[in-house]
Amino acid sequence: MTIRRIVTENVGNRSRVASDDLAPHTWCDEIWATTPQDPLGVDPGTQPKPLTPPPGATACRMVALPPDAVMRAGLARGSVEGVDPDGFHRTNTVDYVFVLDGPVELVLDDGSVEVGPGDCVVQRGTNHAWRNHGDAPIRLMTFMVGLP
Repeated sequence: MTIRRIVTENVGNRSRVASDDLAPHTWCDEIWATTPQDPLGVDPGTQPKPLTPPPGATACRMVALPPDAVMRAGLARGSVEGVDPDGFHRTNTVDYVFVLDGPVELVLDDGSVEVGPGDCVVQRGTNHAWRNHGDAPIRLMTFMVGLP
């Protein structure tokens, strides 16, 4: 899925469109990022980014979570830094994860929960994994806030 990204700006105390283009497309589309030095944000470009934004930074991403068998095969090759072969990872962030497709299983150390379209998971630095038991990618819109 391609994502059209419209970015606004202020020039001469008037608002306008700064850019209107497509966000770079991979399994995890980097849509926008902010840092303490640039609180209005920067185009994250096409280079792979670390999973966790640094303290005080944010990352807006569209994730296309592949079916579980595909994900596990990729993780067995060590394809995502900081994620173990079972998909578990922990980030020093608060994440707002909006489920656009589904269902998808959120797996925690003690239990799991099925979430679907329209659900929002507030992930608060906990160890977790996602399981897509279907046969097509599941889209998750994420907003990650790096913690101090």
